[in-house]
Formats: sequence, structure tokens, C-alpha cells
Amino acid sequence: MEAEEQKEYSWSSMAASLSDADARAMVAAYTRWYHRIEVRPGIITPGINDSPQNLKMLELPADCSGMRVLDIGARDGFFSFELERRGADVLAVDYMPAERTGFPIVAQLFGSRVTFRQANLYHLSPAELGTFDLVLFLGLLYHLPDPIRALRIVRSLCSGRMYLETLVIDDVLSLPDGSQTSLARMDSRLTTLPIMQFFPGASCGGDPTNYWGPNVACVEAMLGETEFKVERIARVATRALFQCAAVANPQSAYYLNAADGTRTL
Repeated sequence: MEAEEQKEYSWSSMAASLSDADARAMVAAYTRWYHRIEVRPGIITPGINDSPQNLKMLELPADCSGMRVLDIGARDGFFSFELERRGADVLAVDYMPAERTGFPIVAQLFGSRVTFRQANLYHLSPAELGTFDLVLFLGLLYHLPDPIRALRIVRSLCSGRMYLETLVIDDVLSLPDGSQTSLARMDSRLTTLPIMQFFPGASCGGDPTNYWGPNVACVEAMLGETEFKVERIARVATRALFQCAAVANPQSAYYLNAADGTRTL
């Protein structure tokens, strides 16, 4: 299984030989698109995620020439290909094999040089991959059973800026009867208290991979604890984006290292 998780994929450029009819047929052959990607003028993959709108919210640098970028949880690759278009050298990572995503279809249509690696986030290391000027960590935090450990791994891979996007419960706190309310309606003080709700089984959206629902204050606190400085927060409905800079926090790192057994007190 370890070998499976470390597979890398690349595609030779065949974009010039593919017609629009070929592009439509390739897009139609895959039925589980997540991202909306315009692969040719007027030919857009039918993803459920409004990727272009999310791109606007990110406010990524227009010129990424010379930058190393890591896209964790790349899925169909919308952001990986966009950053490549802006000049970056991009490594796309997902726990799913490439052939179970739309990534190879888009890579072929674009003639992309982005490398796709099938790997689990918890197995990534700077010793193997080096560090990256920009890291995308979008739509993953609430799917991870150990979010602090995940953020520490992301920090070890980031030498510059990191963009984290996640579900937040500020306006959708789940109650025992299945209804939802806002933290402010429960008690206005809860919006400033760092809290996280655990979702047992498939209690959140029927998805057993949804583990945690943090509020905005909790995400910001966790980022500070794992050596990130939050520079900007953007909210859209039940989601939040955190634009962060990698910083040093030796005291926090010392105690986290002790907690995970990396060092003793």
C-alpha cells in the first residue's frame, strides 16, 4: 500500500493533436468531475465546485514565475493548472490515484507539465519533497482526524505562504435533533472562543470522512500554534479562507514536539 501511495504520474504533451470534439469526448467520458475547468473556449468540465469563484477569493499572485507550489488535495487540478499557467513549478498531491480523478484528462488537454503524486498528507515530508514557496491546503482540514499534526506537516513543507480553506461552524452548529443554529445565536461569546465540533460516523452531510467542524477562531488559533501567521480571512457562507505566512514560533514548536514524541521536555 505504501508503494501505491507514492506513485507519481506525468503525461506527454498531446494537446496540439486533440480537436474540440476530442476534448468534449474526453470530458464526457469522466462522470465525477469536482472542479469546473475551461479546457477549451466554451468547453467546461461539469464540476460541482465553483472553482473560478473560489480562485477569486484566494487572490493568488498574478505572476508565480520561479515559485515552487504544492497543491495538497488537488483532485481534478483546477488550481494546479492555474498556478502552472501563472509560471509556477507545481506538484499536485491527492490520496486518490490520478485515474480516479479528472486530472489526467485536463493535463493531456492542456499539455501540462504538472507532476501528480498519489500520497497521503500524513506521509509527506520536506526531506523527500523539499519546501515550497506557496502551499494550497483547500477543503481538507475538516476531513483529517488529526488536524494539528496535519498543519504541522503543512508548515514543514511551507517556506512562504499557505492558503487554507475549510468548513467552519460559526453559522451551522449541528444540534442533537439534527437542526442547525449559529454560534452567535447560542451565545455571542462562542464566536470568539476557539471551539471545534466532532462529527461521529456520517453525521455531517452523510459523509464519514467529515471529522471536525472548527469555528473561525479555532482555525486561527490552530494556525498560530503551528507556526503560521494569519494575514487575511475571507468568509463565504459556511466556508472560510485563511491566507497565512510561515513564521517561527519556537516555544509552540517545543511543546508540540514534546507532545508528539519528537523530543522530551
